Amino acid sequence: KQNYLSFDDYRKECANLGEEDPKAQELLAFYLHSLGIALNYKDDPRLKDTHVLNPHWVTKGIYKILNANRLEKQKGEISPGDLPAMLDKQEYPVEMHGFLLELMKKFELCFSLSGKEGVYLIPELLDKQQPPGASEFDAAECLNFQYHYPVLPEGLLPRFIVRTHVLSDDMPRWRTGVFLKLEDNLALVKADAQERRVFINIKGPVAGRRRLLSIIRENFDHMHGDIRHLKPVEIVPLPQQPGASVPYADLLAWEKSGMRKFPMIVDGNVVELDVQQLLNGVELEAERASASGRIDTERKRAARIFVSYSHKDERFLNELKVHLSPLRRLKLIETWDDREIRAGEDFGEKINENLERADIIILLVSSDFIASEYCYEKEMARAFERHDKKEARVVPVIVRDAKWKVIPQLSKLQALPKNGKPVRNWPNKDTAWKDVSDRIQEMIEDMRDADGTPGRRARLR
Repeated sequence: KQNYLSFDDYRKECANLGEEDPKAQELLAFYLHSLGIALNYKDDPRLKDTHVLNPHWVTKGIYKILNANRLEKQKGEISPGDLPAMLDKQEYPVEMHGFLLELMKKFELCFSLSGKEGVYLIPELLDKQQPPGASEFDAAECLNFQYHYPVLPEGLLPRFIVRTHVLSDDMPRWRTGVFLKLEDNLALVKADAQERRVFINIKGPVAGRRRLLSIIRENFDHMHGDIRHLKPVEIVPLPQQPGASVPYADLLAWEKSGMRKFPMIVDGNVVELDVQQLLNGVELEAERASASGRIDTERKRAARIFVSYSHKDERFLNELKVHLSPLRRLKLIETWDDREIRAGEDFGEKINENLERADIIILLVSSDFIASEYCYEKEMARAFERHDKKEARVVPVIVRDAKWKVIPQLSKLQALPKNGKPVRNWPNKDTAWKDVSDRIQEMIEDMRDADGTPGRRARLR
């Protein structure tokens, strides 16, 4: 029995068995994938050429990689050249090693290391030892937040490290924690399996702390949503008294009932705490309205954002999505890119569908984007057709140096970030992405105002 075959061979096998309709073949692939009988990722350009007939083959291969002794010594760093020593050469031929690593990326088990071509990092295999710098976070001087779990899900922090890796470049990472940097703010995110808690401490300029916390919480929200019946308790430690805390849900309930203050015993003393002051310390009022369902009836649906990009610029896509996290938490936007396409779905059909329904179309412009026939001739061409008809707005975001100004359609628009300076060329890329995020938020508010609906002008500072 074969463990895998190319998608073209899969089509031939379907035809041999009497099913020649390409649409029916793709639908069958979708059903087989959904049932776990056979895996198909034809939506992903990195994985599309392989149809896995034996899912156990994938599980076994990844298990062997994760349990290889040499990777612990390499602190979780791995490249395709390491795999021949870990995998049986007949069961896992060399030409399939890249497929396995890309599949691990898709499962959020690893990510490509910045500045190290062809090298991946598996956070599950990082050092267990917490770095000395973690003790420099004085909770009394930080913005603090916690998650308390009935049982701390295994692999939660390693997956979080994968999802937020663009914020931890050149920062300490270990198996149960990570430092994240955004602008001038630094966050410590760590898990304690014995206490069944995740601790978040953020230091730096007060103005940017909530923005970084919003990004962190958006990623935890996503991961929690993937784990059935997982209901962690969100905890707000008291400022200046981090040993005392109050459940976030209680604060929301008190605010909703109109209670402004409440008494609490702290270190044997009764203190009166301000509900809004505590909530405003961790998030904006608009985020709370979104979280608790108290959305203004005047608020319109979230703006749909379509992102067109070259797959060689995937890192910039990751950075963009991280920096748009606060707008997603505010329910101001929904983002879509081709990585959202599920197995078995028609690639071109899903792209066209989401391109047609988008309110804002972001083009991540680089020389590779311009050289891509699909990005340039199809996605960008249709984007400008809709832009010219005022059906959508096109936003060019220059990510790398390219001769984009010679393209009339691009040069007539105001490119982001400021002055069309490529994101890569900014001394601090966080500043560039914040400019992009701010301009998109302003655009959404202007679009709502133009429709006669007041936009909620909540700023994420």
